Amino acid sequence: MALQGLILSLKEMNVAKPEDPERFVMEDGLTELLDGIYRYGVQIINLDMFQADSPEKLRMVLELHQLKPEECLMIGATDQTLSLREGRKIAAVGYVNPRLLGQKLDGAIMVIEGFEEVDFYFLERMYQREHGLPWTVIETKRCFLREMTVEDLDGLYELYQGEGMTDFIEGLYEDRKKEEEYTRAYIRNMYPFYGFGMWIAIERATGRMIGRAGLNLREIHGKLVLELGYLIGKEFQNRGFATELCEGILQFAREGTEFEEIHCLIEKGNGISVHLAEKLGFNWQEELKIQGKNMQRYMKSLQF
Repeated sequence: MALQGLILSLKEMNVAKPEDPERFVMEDGLTELLDGIYRYGVQIINLDMFQADSPEKLRMVLELHQLKPEECLMIGATDQTLSLREGRKIAAVGYVNPRLLGQKLDGAIMVIEGFEEVDFYFLERMYQREHGLPWTVIETKRCFLREMTVEDLDGLYELYQGEGMTDFIEGLYEDRKKEEEYTRAYIRNMYPFYGFGMWIAIERATGRMIGRAGLNLREIHGKLVLELGYLIGKEFQNRGFATELCEGILQFAREGTEFEEIHCLIEKGNGISVHLAEKLGFNWQEELKIQGKNMQRYMKSLQF
């Protein structure tokens, strides 16, 4: 499932002053957005052209364009326009037009106040979030990291069964139902609210899951800190994947979070992870006990 259609009313996008009703002025960035959307093959449906002012008329317009509701995203500046979805699985972004006051924009997954930072990728991600589709977050030369799904559990269980995989990290629940419940809650609560988490690592060449890696929040000495974590499947170790993925994550942490530093917590005796942390520029800080285990804390500044 992918974004195929963008629905909007260009009249609602008019930001000309009310005392000049004949003038049409687009918000900065909207023209560039529409051009970009078109280049990605997304059909643009202007509701005004079809006088689509009812759910039934919208249904007919979508059929005319051979689009399914779940393939579309709507940008709406009024409650009336957003109500045209009438229970259909059309993702929606609300737009606050200063000319159109008193709009609640209920049902929109996000409300924006302008278009300068809105592009195809932004709308695609809003569409994916609405439909529970995983975001691809980081791309490296040989791999990419995407959000986890419940369907990944088969691969994760296989991964964790590899020799030595749980020597220094906690394994998955033996009860598959408990792991599914945990995974659903994690997806629901971590990614949308923080914008990061533990992601699934996929090898580009084969499409195979090679591990998981990402960012977590950890409380240390009463302070919430950012933690780097990774797990590479036995079959894929000693090929530089961990370094490649962690370098991509560090760049993401610098550019995509407001944290000034990042930490690694490594159980005592895990020499391989210590070597990687030092290779990535982390410095040893202290030894501390976490859940009864002796852990080494390494830290790296995220400031340029």
